[in-house]
Amino acid sequence: MIKRMFFIVFSCLLPLILFSQNNTIKGLTTDENGEPLIGVNIVVKGKTIGTVSDVQGNYIINAQPGEILVFSYIGYESIEVPITQNVINVILKEDVTYLDEVVAIGYGSQKRSNVTNAISTIKGEDLISRGTGSADEALIGKVAGVRVMQMDGMPGRGMDIKVRGISSINFSNNPLYVIDGFPVDNLRSVTTGDIESIEVLKDAASTAIYGSRGSQGVILITTKRGTKGKPVVQLNTDLIVQRPWSKINVLNRDEWIEFAIEERNNTYELNGGNRNNDNSKRAAAYQIDPLWLTDPASLPDHDWYDITTRNALMQKYQLSVSGATDDVKYYISSNWLDQPGVVLYTDFNRLSFTSNVEGSVKDFLNIGVNLNASQEEQNDPQTSSNAAGVSRIQLTPPVIGLEQNTENGGYYPYAGSFIINPLAQLRDETRFHKTRKIRANVYADVKFTSEFKLRSSFGAYLNNSTTQQYIMANLTRGKGSSGFAESTENTNYLTEHVLSYEKLFKDIEFGAIGGFSYQENSYYSIYAARSGFADDQVKTLNAGTDMTGASSSMNKWTMMSFFTRFNVAYKNRYLGYISLRRDGSSRFGKDSKWGYFPAVSLGWRISEEEFMKDLTWLSNLKLKGSYGVAGNNNIGNYAPYSTLASNNYVWGNDVVPGYSIGGYENSHLGWEKTHTLDVGLEMGFLKNRIQFNVDYFNARTKDLLLNLNIPQVTGFSSAMKNLGEVENQGFEFELTTTNVYRKNFSWTTNANISNYLNKVLKLGDDNAPIYGYADGYMVTITEVGQPIGSYYMFGTDGVFMNQEDFDSNPHYKTQKVGDTKYIDYNKDGVIDNDDKFIQGNAYPDFTYGMTNTFTYKDFNLSFSVDGQVGGKILRSFGRQDGQSRGNVWKFWLDRWKSEEDPGNGKVPRAVVSANMTTPSSFWLFDQTYFALRNISLGYTVPQSFLKNQNIISSLNFKLSVDNVYMYDHYNHAPTTANQSNSAIVPNNDSATTYPISQNYTIGISCTF
Repeated sequence: MIKRMFFIVFSCLLPLILFSQNNTIKGLTTDENGEPLIGVNIVVKGKTIGTVSDVQGNYIINAQPGEILVFSYIGYESIEVPITQNVINVILKEDVTYLDEVVAIGYGSQKRSNVTNAISTIKGEDLISRGTGSADEALIGKVAGVRVMQMDGMPGRGMDIKVRGISSINFSNNPLYVIDGFPVDNLRSVTTGDIESIEVLKDAASTAIYGSRGSQGVILITTKRGTKGKPVVQLNTDLIVQRPWSKINVLNRDEWIEFAIEERNNTYELNGGNRNNDNSKRAAAYQIDPLWLTDPASLPDHDWYDITTRNALMQKYQLSVSGATDDVKYYISSNWLDQPGVVLYTDFNRLSFTSNVEGSVKDFLNIGVNLNASQEEQNDPQTSSNAAGVSRIQLTPPVIGLEQNTENGGYYPYAGSFIINPLAQLRDETRFHKTRKIRANVYADVKFTSEFKLRSSFGAYLNNSTTQQYIMANLTRGKGSSGFAESTENTNYLTEHVLSYEKLFKDIEFGAIGGFSYQENSYYSIYAARSGFADDQVKTLNAGTDMTGASSSMNKWTMMSFFTRFNVAYKNRYLGYISLRRDGSSRFGKDSKWGYFPAVSLGWRISEEEFMKDLTWLSNLKLKGSYGVAGNNNIGNYAPYSTLASNNYVWGNDVVPGYSIGGYENSHLGWEKTHTLDVGLEMGFLKNRIQFNVDYFNARTKDLLLNLNIPQVTGFSSAMKNLGEVENQGFEFELTTTNVYRKNFSWTTNANISNYLNKVLKLGDDNAPIYGYADGYMVTITEVGQPIGSYYMFGTDGVFMNQEDFDSNPHYKTQKVGDTKYIDYNKDGVIDNDDKFIQGNAYPDFTYGMTNTFTYKDFNLSFSVDGQVGGKILRSFGRQDGQSRGNVWKFWLDRWKSEEDPGNGKVPRAVVSANMTTPSSFWLFDQTYFALRNISLGYTVPQSFLKNQNIISSLNFKLSVDNVYMYDHYNHAPTTANQSNSAIVPNNDSATTYPISQNYTIGISCTF
């Protein structure tokens, strides 16, 4: 009996024993249509054992019974299968997560597959690899059609962002920023670690729901929320070494002395002097330091850039707690940024707190609050202003002593006394700016039914700032110390109430909203300035004796809006969207206070048609088109009104204060409106392993606000009217690919490229051109048929190389051999104003960006590039070229010196003449650049190393470098426009650009 039972048990266990000994598992991987899948990843869960399927979809792997096999493949849902037999065949289902992903749109969201407008999305996780202090800087090169210009490198200074070009001539071309539903001016108060996603609304159909503020594009920022599960505590730390990167090379001592001797002899001779005369016969401007000729090595050879810049350590810390229960979800974070500048005596720091909490009060009622509070402090002794630190770093001759060219150190007699020592200027001028911001939005979601809901929100945005400046007597050339203090208070209130209805019928997805919005903004400022300080010990205004200025001002605007939107998807193929907003604003005339902003868009998901089903390689094909109208209300608060101006009157024998009419009233003054047509095609191939989007847009901005001449019988010479028209059109391309997807290795690419053409179509009744000025010189023209703010000046054709060249070409003002040769544009043999012509513009032919991301086991590596082709920079600092009272840029080494030594034939001789301040193409630089913007290497500690403790759940390390390499034509700052970047005078640098830094980051992210 015992033998029989042993035989039965042994017979039952024998297959299991044999199975455990023969642990080879094999099978076939197919899709839902039975087609074999090549390259499916198969791994044993919790182990490093794995394999991939072959070209027939077959696989073989060694594993034990009871273990779990994980099957994953790009474009398909991953599955887990317990091992119970030797042969395991699996069928993988297509993953439609990408198409079902929710995209934020104005006042709601949509499935990506149903979006018919031009909207681009950036995930928050794609921003955190950058070692930057701002979220807007991390956007460089990320989105087609969005140009992010880094004006300079001053800590705390934001980027200049343009969406699909510019359309307003006289007013703002900045996009509208909306953070968690609240409109703000910029992104400085939000940190990259708090961002869940950024959506960029680019066409008028998507921005029209924001009505009078949407014509320049809308950037929606959604911050993080808690997700269901136990509380997650995360600590992120970045230590960033900043190194000055965009150095402007100037002449050293010996080069400058040679240049100065040449310039003073040439200028003296040009004005009738004899270059052989000594200083006793020369005016001060022409005198030469005897040491230049006898002992130049005894003079200093200071590199003021090296003296006034440094390597600086930036620190970023973020601590967050998030989670959710059945009733409450929460995300709370605090952030600290400490960023010393790479220029001495400059810095920026920010402390911020974010709280997003939502709770379920009743089954039908949720209440939430979004709160952000921040304090920013900035020390910036006007580094980027004219005649301030940065320009003096470039302009101060190398022979100036470390304390010379100040009141205490005296002035070097052979250089311009107007050039203040840059080290002293940075040290002895203080400008401290503090800003405190609170943005709070309280909302309630009421669910009447599962389809019908109401969201009511009440929010406020408080922005208070103070600025204190003090300039020591050491810098003021005998005028004594001076200071000022300014305080501003900006208060913005917003309430919105939105009814929404969403219903899924048999073949129809339907959604609708209707809403009301009211916003009120008030601004107040007070300013006072004093001089007459006894010394520099007490720097507050109470220590000054002479009041040199005092003022205060206040203004206010309000806006009321009604809006609605309907969207429908029929059979997941045919898509429609329509919206309408009606805005009323206090900023416009009484006869034009209300404006309507409609939009419509249609989409056809061709890939969902029955006749496309056999094309298994095609995952998505959607044709979409839209048309909409959006506005621009950034014109100032009282533009249509006849304001009062202060004036004095004679009353009897006394002069008494009074008022006069300060402007011409136009009750019909209304919005600038942008009408945009957008046609796009979205394509996905190989289960969306390759995704390609293309958009064409044509945007016409009508009713541009222009100052036009009016009959002076009205008492005024000009008035603002809605008369101009501008067109922007272009293409945008976006490509996302999964190049390799294997068990231990993957490689993905995101790339974009875009271009646009800007053209003025109308300028008032007579189409009279508008001229733009920089530093008092006419440099641009805005005229019909050309881009806004085209550079308008003399063209140059090198220099007069010799006497024969000089004699055979016309001259301008006072010229000699070696001077700039201007082009006789109209061929009349005379150089005059009729020979000025357009020398190009500020707009690139196209811009591009690309990010490649690699993963290998627990490592990840990414690098990003961006750039542009075409476009010009205006260097209005060229008005000082040729003089030796200060230093000059290094390209002057290639100047014309003689017929035997003509240099490169482009840079003229050193001389101060009437032509030195003549704007010409010599002032323009090519803006083309290519940048290796970021390289980032990360490592995630395997869970096997963390499993024996219960504190740390994940641990990541990061190394990154920002601004790795750049090919450009403007000192690694090709997108600077620090002096002016208005539509009329764009991309203007006056040698005032704060150096941009190269950043080296080590970061740790720890989750508990």
